[in-house]
Amino acid sequence: MPYRRLPNTDKARIRSLETAIAKMRNNEYYAPVMSPELFSKADKKLQQFKEAVDRYVKSLEAQVSYSKSEPYQTRLKNAKMYVSHFLTVFNLCVKRGEMKVADRKFYAIPENSGEIPDMSSDIAVIRCCENTINGEKMRTSKGGIPIYNPTIAKVAVHYDLFKELYDKQCELRQLTDEALLVVSLMRPQIDEVILDVWNSIENYFQDLSGEKKLKVCREYGLIYYYRTSEKAD
Repeated sequence: MPYRRLPNTDKARIRSLETAIAKMRNNEYYAPVMSPELFSKADKKLQQFKEAVDRYVKSLEAQVSYSKSEPYQTRLKNAKMYVSHFLTVFNLCVKRGEMKVADRKFYAIPENSGEIPDMSSDIAVIRCCENTINGEKMRTSKGGIPIYNPTIAKVAVHYDLFKELYDKQCELRQLTDEALLVVSLMRPQIDEVILDVWNSIENYFQDLSGEKKLKVCREYGLIYYYRTSEKAD
């Protein structure tokens, strides 16, 4: 016997309730598949959930679009390039003996490593730039010779330009997280409504049997699954 399973995605949740509500509204004659109270509750919860999901989707799209925009990617690329070049020059100075291996600690780089820090994410670029800018200030304040081509001032300019857009990106991400939280809190509520609707529909058609009952219930949005052995049969 096939078993039913509640939807596990937001689209499926919405589609299930929309199907049941549309079926009720389109009936040529009134059939008490759901009580008026349950129908009203389901319709209200559906609209609230759809609005919450739509708000989340739009927030996520805005966040992704912003991070992929040409201005954002250009400033990210420049910030990464200048700080990478700066640290490369610094490591060459260490290799030539012009600076001490211990000076790497100013830039939060392991003393035994001449590699550039990981910058595979936006926040990693931000941290690398900040460590490098602060490290150069500390090193030169202790009498160290400033690095040129590029200068730390040039690195700071491109860091500031990128940081401005990164902060905006963080604001968009915050809005997305808040929208997702609302959707997450609503999911148990919408699942409870779907369960009540499904129980009401199955109860109404309880006198039907076999495939006929499954077919009618599916028309109201219920989802049934066959077990492996049943599929083979």
